[in-house]
Amino acid sequence: MLLEVEPFSVPTRAPRALPGSAQSSCETCYFRKSNFCGALFGGSDDRDAIKVKHRTTAARQNIYRAGEPSEGVLIICEGWAVRYVQLPNGRRQILSVVLPGELVSATSIVERQFAFSVQAVTDVRYCYIPFAEVREELQANSTLLDFWLKLMAVEHRHADKQLVDLGQRTAQERIAALLVAMLTQAEQRGELQDDEFPFPMSQQQIADFTGLTSVHACRVLSSLRKNGICDVGHGVVKIVDRAELGRIESQR
Repeated sequence: MLLEVEPFSVPTRAPRALPGSAQSSCETCYFRKSNFCGALFGGSDDRDAIKVKHRTTAARQNIYRAGEPSEGVLIICEGWAVRYVQLPNGRRQILSVVLPGELVSATSIVERQFAFSVQAVTDVRYCYIPFAEVREELQANSTLLDFWLKLMAVEHRHADKQLVDLGQRTAQERIAALLVAMLTQAEQRGELQDDEFPFPMSQQQIADFTGLTSVHACRVLSSLRKNGICDVGHGVVKIVDRAELGRIESQR
């Protein structure tokens, strides 16, 4: 979640990810000025006092498994990831999509293990920041604390919205809500170009997020395409009729 909170402004245009790039330091993070890292480091170039561990994970591999001890506050630096809960019968529910510059969960600052897992959608570069050092900074820096509290509020609001979507909305409305949410994110990040934005989620992942079967999700996506509303595939979303997509999303 990128927040438009002073003095950290959202970038006007995000660069495309470079697969295999060796750039993984905080200095090269495009979203640093608008995310928790920017608030944590406060614009300083001296980050030696806070030891950040960078890692990479291939697409479709787990970054974190539910119940395991976490190494620290987990932040996605490059690529897409999802938080999910795996059920005993093999089905799973995706809780949220995590984009570059975002905390996997705002609660990761106060918890050392979680009931959810984290999986890479694309090849992902991520980092861990030690719990103790983040908490020390929160206690000493009221601006950082305020930023984190806003992240908590946004995460809670998104969870409430998804609960309503899963419990009260039709399959078409659920998928439209996901697409509108990602469209809004793409606009904020400067990734919307010619009514297209990156969307590397598979049909199964869309189904897992919206609580549908893959077959049902496929039918909805086909209907949206045939009705000239949007086309989802090949790693992008092409918006054809934004007003109609918004109308579907806003239905109650």
